[in-house]
Order: sequence, then C-alpha cells, then structure tokens
Amino acid sequence: MANTSIEACPRIDEFLPNHDFSARYEIRITAPASVVYQSLLHSDFSQLWLLRFLMAVRSGKRKPRTRVPSDFRQRLQQTGFVILADVPGEEIVIGVAGRFWRPDGGRCLDLAVGDFVGFCRPGYARVAWNFKLRADSLESTVLSTETRIKCFGLAALWMFRLYWSFVGPFSGLIRKAILKQLKVESESQAKA
Repeated sequence: MANTSIEACPRIDEFLPNHDFSARYEIRITAPASVVYQSLLHSDFSQLWLLRFLMAVRSGKRKPRTRVPSDFRQRLQQTGFVILADVPGEEIVIGVAGRFWRPDGGRCLDLAVGDFVGFCRPGYARVAWNFKLRADSLESTVLSTETRIKCFGLAALWMFRLYWSFVGPFSGLIRKAILKQLKVESESQAKA
C-alpha cells in the first residue's frame, strides 16, 4: 500500500521563504526521531575540532571547548542567534542577522524573535538555519539541516556573495560534521 501522507512544509519557510543563498545537507540515523531530537538539544558543537579550527582562523583567536555542559537554548544566549521555532521531534529553526563578512562576524546581538521576519536593514543579511527530523521508520530518522540567507541592498548582496564564495565550502563541512556528530550520539543513545 502506498504512503499517501503529505509532509508538512518546513517551519523555516515561515521565517525565510525567499532567499539569495542556501545550502542543505541530510543524513540517515538509525535511531527514533525522539532520540535524535534529544541528542540535538544536548549536543555541543564546539566539541568539533573542525568548528573550533575554522572559528580560530576567522577570528584569529583560539575557541576553547565548552567547559560547562548546557542545553542548546542556553548555548544560544548572547550569541545573536534566536530560536524562531521549536517543534519537539520535528524541527528547530534558529535565526541571526548581521554583516557576516566582517572579521568579527558582525552579528546583531540585540535581535529579538519578534523582530526577525521584519528585519531588513540595508547593508545586512538575515539567516535562518534549521534542523528538520523525518521519521523514516520506527527505528530510523532522516535529519536534515538547511541554511538560508537573505541580503538587504546591493552592497550586502555583493559582500555576502564574495564572503560565501570563500566560506560556503567550509560552512558545508561544518554542517556535515554536525550531522555526523548527531548520528554518532543518537545511535549510541539508541543502543544504550
């Protein structure tokens, strides 16, 4: 019998349906969606050597490993990232705005959730980034991550295009490393 269920539109569409740049990656994980979701909430991506290395190259400063374990929401505080949507077991969408091509990352640290959709400051860009879980079976989940970027003004578009031509491939490596880390952690939890 054919599966006739219709997959819901991703929540990221509510926050950034039209964008100038995007990248999407996915991985199949042998663990239920509930386990993958919990792994996502409790994973510390700063543990990834690749992420720490690339952030050190960007900033000129070594990024230390997180010393105090905390949950995903706590780690986002004071980073400029805001949680736009959190549907347990289905999707988390985070957002950030800034001038990312600057050496300091140029993030708007005062961006509030309610300001995200309307943010269109000339010379800046807005980014939505999600993690979407789709149960493939009772024991298997497809986890995808998508990053969408919208630039405001011609100068921002050109600056981001130049920035993305250098950073985009490394951003992809980071996203793939995050997915792989989540796969390892989730499959380990599922076996426990």
